[in-house]
Amino acid sequence: MIVNTKRFGEIKLIDNEKQIITFTSPILGFSNLSSYIVFQEESGPFEYLQSIEDEDLTFIIVDPFIFFSDYEFQLDSHWIDALEIKNDLDVSVRVIVTVRSANDITCNLKAPLIMNKQNNLAAQVVLDHGRYSTRHSLAVEVKGEGEHVDPIEK
Repeated sequence: MIVNTKRFGEIKLIDNEKQIITFTSPILGFSNLSSYIVFQEESGPFEYLQSIEDEDLTFIIVDPFIFFSDYEFQLDSHWIDALEIKNDLDVSVRVIVTVRSANDITCNLKAPLIMNKQNNLAAQVVLDHGRYSTRHSLAVEVKGEGEHVDPIEK
Protein backbone atom coordinates (compact mmCIF):
# COMPACT_ATOMS: atom_id res chain seq x y z
CA MET A 1 0.00 0.00 0.00
CA ILE A 2 1.19 3.52 -0.82
CA VAL A 3 0.26 6.42 1.46
CA ASN A 4 0.30 9.80 -0.27
CA THR A 5 1.37 12.69 1.91
CA LYS A 6 1.59 16.38 1.11
CA ARG A 7 4.66 16.88 3.28
CA PHE A 8 6.68 13.69 2.66
CA GLY A 9 5.48 12.44 -0.73
CA GLU A 10 4.70 8.75 -1.12
CA ILE A 11 5.30 6.38 1.78
CA LYS A 12 5.29 2.69 0.95
CA LEU A 13 3.89 0.40 3.64
CA ILE A 14 5.48 -3.03 3.83
CA ASP A 15 2.91 -4.69 6.09
CA ASN A 16 -0.41 -2.82 6.19
CA GLU A 17 -1.82 -4.74 9.16
CA LYS A 18 1.19 -3.96 11.36
CA GLN A 19 1.66 -0.34 10.31
CA ILE A 20 -1.86 1.11 10.18
CA ILE A 21 -3.13 2.48 13.49
CA THR A 22 -6.90 2.67 13.90
CA PHE A 23 -8.31 5.28 16.26
CA THR A 24 -11.38 3.81 17.96
CA SER A 25 -12.02 7.26 19.38
CA PRO A 26 -10.95 9.94 16.91
CA ILE A 27 -8.45 12.71 17.44
CA LEU A 28 -10.36 15.77 18.62
CA GLY A 29 -11.47 17.88 15.67
CA PHE A 30 -10.90 15.06 13.17
CA SER A 31 -13.90 12.80 13.77
CA ASN A 32 -14.06 11.64 10.15
CA LEU A 33 -10.49 10.26 10.16
CA SER A 34 -9.50 7.05 11.91
CA SER A 35 -6.54 5.48 10.06
CA TYR A 36 -2.96 6.68 10.52
CA ILE A 37 0.65 5.58 10.29
CA VAL A 38 3.51 6.60 12.58
CA PHE A 39 6.97 7.15 11.18
CA GLN A 40 10.18 8.98 11.92
CA GLU A 41 11.98 11.01 9.25
CA GLU A 42 15.17 11.73 11.21
CA SER A 43 16.72 10.40 14.37
CA GLY A 44 15.49 12.14 17.48
CA PRO A 45 12.47 12.08 19.75
CA PHE A 46 9.89 13.42 17.30
CA GLU A 47 7.68 11.25 15.11
CA TYR A 48 4.94 11.94 12.59
CA LEU A 49 1.36 10.70 12.77
CA GLN A 50 0.11 10.76 9.18
CA SER A 51 -3.51 10.29 8.21
CA ILE A 52 -3.87 7.76 5.40
CA GLU A 53 -7.30 9.20 4.60
CA ASP A 54 -6.16 12.84 4.24
CA GLU A 55 -2.74 13.48 2.70
CA ASP A 56 -2.73 17.03 4.11
CA LEU A 57 -2.98 15.93 7.76
CA THR A 58 0.24 15.21 9.63
CA PHE A 59 0.74 15.62 13.37
CA ILE A 60 4.11 15.91 15.08
CA ILE A 61 4.09 13.63 18.11
CA VAL A 62 6.50 12.76 20.89
CA ASP A 63 6.83 10.43 23.86
CA PRO A 64 5.99 12.82 26.74
CA PHE A 65 8.12 10.92 29.26
CA ILE A 66 11.28 12.04 27.44
CA PHE A 67 10.63 15.68 28.33
CA PHE A 68 8.36 15.38 31.37
CA SER A 69 9.64 12.66 33.70
CA ASP A 70 6.90 13.42 36.25
CA TYR A 71 4.07 13.05 33.70
CA GLU A 72 1.62 10.45 34.95
CA PHE A 73 -2.05 9.56 34.79
CA GLN A 74 -4.34 6.64 35.45
CA LEU A 75 -6.06 5.19 32.40
CA ASP A 76 -9.75 4.52 33.02
CA SER A 77 -10.94 0.93 32.65
CA HIS A 78 -13.19 2.08 29.79
CA TRP A 79 -10.10 2.86 27.69
CA ILE A 80 -8.33 -0.33 28.71
CA ASP A 81 -11.35 -2.31 27.45
CA ALA A 82 -11.87 -0.20 24.31
CA LEU A 83 -8.23 -0.57 23.25
CA GLU A 84 -8.12 -4.23 24.38
CA ILE A 85 -5.04 -3.60 26.54
CA LYS A 86 -3.84 -6.77 28.25
CA ASN A 87 -0.41 -5.64 29.45
CA ASP A 88 1.10 -2.26 30.42
CA LEU A 89 4.09 -3.00 28.19
CA ASP A 90 1.80 -3.03 25.15
CA VAL A 91 0.87 0.63 25.65
CA SER A 92 2.58 3.47 23.84
CA VAL A 93 1.81 7.05 24.90
CA ARG A 94 2.37 10.02 22.61
CA VAL A 95 1.31 13.66 22.72
CA ILE A 96 0.69 16.07 19.89
CA VAL A 97 3.29 18.81 19.48
CA THR A 98 2.40 22.25 18.13
CA VAL A 99 5.13 24.48 16.71
CA ARG A 100 4.05 28.09 16.45
CA SER A 101 7.62 29.45 16.25
CA ALA A 102 11.11 28.41 17.32
CA ASN A 103 10.39 29.83 20.78
CA ASP A 104 6.78 28.66 21.06
CA ILE A 105 6.60 24.86 20.99
CA THR A 106 3.95 23.17 23.10
CA CYS A 107 2.63 19.68 23.86
CA ASN A 108 -0.93 18.66 24.55
CA LEU A 109 -0.46 16.83 27.86
CA LYS A 110 -4.19 17.14 28.59
CA ALA A 111 -5.18 14.73 25.79
CA PRO A 112 -2.51 12.08 25.16
CA LEU A 113 -2.69 9.53 22.37
CA ILE A 114 -2.86 6.01 23.79
CA MET A 115 -1.82 3.23 21.40
CA ASN A 116 -1.93 -0.52 21.87
CA LYS A 117 1.19 -1.82 20.09
CA GLN A 118 -0.22 -5.37 19.90
CA ASN A 119 -3.38 -4.63 17.91
CA ASN A 120 -2.73 -1.06 16.65
CA LEU A 121 -5.86 0.35 18.26
CA ALA A 122 -5.56 3.91 19.55
CA ALA A 123 -7.53 6.76 21.10
CA GLN A 124 -7.00 10.32 22.17
CA VAL A 125 -7.92 10.39 25.84
CA VAL A 126 -8.87 13.64 27.59
CA LEU A 127 -7.61 13.53 31.16
CA ASP A 128 -10.05 14.67 33.86
CA HIS A 129 -7.68 16.35 36.28
CA GLY A 130 -6.49 19.91 35.73
CA ARG A 131 -2.78 19.32 36.24
CA TYR A 132 -1.98 19.31 32.53
CA SER A 133 -2.81 21.73 29.75
CA THR A 134 -3.25 21.55 26.00
CA ARG A 135 -0.37 24.02 25.61
CA HIS A 136 2.34 22.78 27.95
CA SER A 137 5.62 24.46 26.98
CA LEU A 138 8.28 22.22 25.50
CA ALA A 139 11.70 23.77 26.05
CA VAL A 140 13.80 22.56 23.15
CA GLU A 141 17.19 24.10 22.45
CA VAL A 142 17.18 25.70 19.02
CA LYS A 143 20.17 24.69 16.92
CA GLY A 144 22.74 27.47 16.93
CA GLU A 145 21.23 29.22 19.92
CA GLY A 146 23.85 30.27 22.44
CA GLU A 147 26.70 29.74 19.98
CA HIS A 148 28.86 32.55 18.66
CA VAL A 149 28.08 33.40 15.10
CA ASP A 150 31.62 34.61 14.45
CA PRO A 151 34.08 32.04 15.80
CA ILE A 152 36.94 34.54 15.62
CA GLU A 153 36.94 36.92 18.54
CA LYS A 154 38.34 40.39 17.85
